[in-house]
Amino acid sequence: MIGKRVFILLFILLLATGVSFGKKYTVNSSGTVKTDTGKIITSPANTINQNPYSNYQTNTYVNTNQVNATQVGIIEFVMDYSGSMSNWIEVAKRSMYYIAQQIPTNILVGFRVFGHDNNGSNPAETGSTLQEVKKIVKTGNKFKVVTTIGCVGKTYGACSSTKQVSPITQLNINALLSGMNSVKLGGSTPLVYALDRTVNQDFVSLDKITPKKIVLITDGGENCGGDPCAFAKKLMNSRNDVHIDVVLVSSNSKALACLAGATGGHFYTVNDLSDFSTVITTSINTAPVEPVKNQSYEFIGE
Repeated sequence: MIGKRVFILLFILLLATGVSFGKKYTVNSSGTVKTDTGKIITSPANTINQNPYSNYQTNTYVNTNQVNATQVGIIEFVMDYSGSMSNWIEVAKRSMYYIAQQIPTNILVGFRVFGHDNNGSNPAETGSTLQEVKKIVKTGNKFKVVTTIGCVGKTYGACSSTKQVSPITQLNINALLSGMNSVKLGGSTPLVYALDRTVNQDFVSLDKITPKKIVLITDGGENCGGDPCAFAKKLMNSRNDVHIDVVLVSSNSKALACLAGATGGHFYTVNDLSDFSTVITTSINTAPVEPVKNQSYEFIGE
């Protein structure tokens, strides 16, 4: 009985001092946080020394990069090294110091390339890998014949050309750049096989709980017979910790949008070399979203 009386007295005291529970807060565009009665809790001018992860820190809401950067623990860049990517690869190498500075130190980073070697990791039967492939696809109520040069889903020769040039670890910019410089341009584009190796080889020793982001950088679609949309759908049926951001350069095609949509990633296009760093930085600092359920995308090639 005494304990109950003490609790009641404490509750009355709390009410008298103006403490309330479940208070709602709003944030305007300038970063000022206000209570539901209009009282200003804090403003940008006095937040410099506050804990950036406090619920009352305005920058937590206004500068979303600070929040989003904590929502993935692992980032692997997967970059197209086919011949048409030469300008973008050189820009990537020059930009990587700046880009790396935008990655929080607690994030693990890796780098994989594909299309860099005409012999690939499985060189057998190299001479017969590349061939013309015709596929009839349905777009709405219309049918279209798409012709590509590829390997009909085979993973040897040029269509097995993918390699992790920098392992997933705490960011070492010199090791990363050394890896980027260790391979030369190739010809084929085994995009789906590279994504498969990222998930089923590079991520295999990692837990399936920590959110992981693949930043795919390419100027076109698959030409080795793989189906990016089918890959994304299959991936999401087995796990939900992998998100794919697509950075499409020198193209406005939407053929790879399904990779982002199905996995909760983002789809970016960039046509200006000077904007490359900005787009990549935006990608690594933007949190994944809810995947698109039951999407009706169909990959139709390039």
